[in-house]
Amino acid sequence: MLEKETMGPEDAERSAVRDKSDAADRETLAPSPPDGEEAKTEETEAKVLAVAFPMAPIDRYGFLVTDKRFNGGHTAPNAYKHAVWLENRRTQKWVKMIGKQLEDWEVCQLRHAATLKKRIRKGIPEALRGRVWSHLAGSSQMLLNNPGAYHQLLQTVRVPCEETIARDIGRTFPRHSLFRDRSSLGQCALMNVLKAYSLHDPEVGYCQGMGFLSAMLLCYMPEQQAFWLLVACLNHKRYGLADLYRPRMPKVPEVTFVLQGLFKQIMPQLSAHLENEGLHPTMYLTQWFLTLFTYNFPFEFVTRVWDAFLHEGWKVIYRVALALLKVSQKTLLSSKFETIMEYFRDLPNKVDTDEVLTAAYRLPIKRSQISHLLEEYHNSSAAS
Repeated sequence: MLEKETMGPEDAERSAVRDKSDAADRETLAPSPPDGEEAKTEETEAKVLAVAFPMAPIDRYGFLVTDKRFNGGHTAPNAYKHAVWLENRRTQKWVKMIGKQLEDWEVCQLRHAATLKKRIRKGIPEALRGRVWSHLAGSSQMLLNNPGAYHQLLQTVRVPCEETIARDIGRTFPRHSLFRDRSSLGQCALMNVLKAYSLHDPEVGYCQGMGFLSAMLLCYMPEQQAFWLLVACLNHKRYGLADLYRPRMPKVPEVTFVLQGLFKQIMPQLSAHLENEGLHPTMYLTQWFLTLFTYNFPFEFVTRVWDAFLHEGWKVIYRVALALLKVSQKTLLSSKFETIMEYFRDLPNKVDTDEVLTAAYRLPIKRSQISHLLEEYHNSSAAS
């Protein structure tokens, strides 16, 4: 049985920052408003933007359009209307497939596995993303199985990591309307989620990379749901993100070893060139892996990657990392160390989401290859 969701304060603010794009969605689905109503709508939209960031336009995800994450430029009206129409059409297909309240989720996974995978790779509709993520990771059931546990954690008076978390909060999506200042609902919710997790799993506690993951989740769901999804991502065997953040970060060298092995197999020339220039994979991969691209890549790109990651696991992350190298291959092969490092620093601003993901899903990567590399890594680690 699925939980009934009510709109809390954080939902209201999250809804507010998207009103501008939602208004366009309603325009596509509904007939034109009567005379006078259109002016009221425009006035309401202006007030919403003024509350979020005075005199500053935001994109559909809540970021200032001047933020480096907003790399799409201004969209022509016709192109925007087509995008809204396409999003609505895809949403309707999803609703038909899984039910309005995702009541047919288990049936969908069994009966429509191939269709589900295909549609997830195309991108989960914005209106359904939060709920679908929770079901993909199993966190919706975790919440139902642990009523009151999250709020009980928040009643703890002394939190060992609290000061560290408080220092980092302001650095997490500072140009997003939900996290704009310390009094915002987003920062308060983020503080709660991170404190609760540090108490839930004292061995892992808190690491700065966790803040970006949690903030992304809070863009799509209330804090209690975000907490349980964070728990699932860190502790579920399919994801195992806790090993990225626990002392000595054991998963970082593991995933780097696997990526390096796949890199040599798929792009031997580029792999050799970077090695000859003195670039070890950790010099550009660590930040990608520690935050799973959430730190500074375009938000559309991040959410599309996470759609597939929550469904397929780490294989998707390897695909995306290799695709970023693949689409950059020509430039990197003709560059020297300093230029390459500068290129990697600026790479998030150059990303074309569709281009990278199309390249990612075309790469010839099999789970057997990953399993073999993992076995090789663990054998060499045990021997050393």
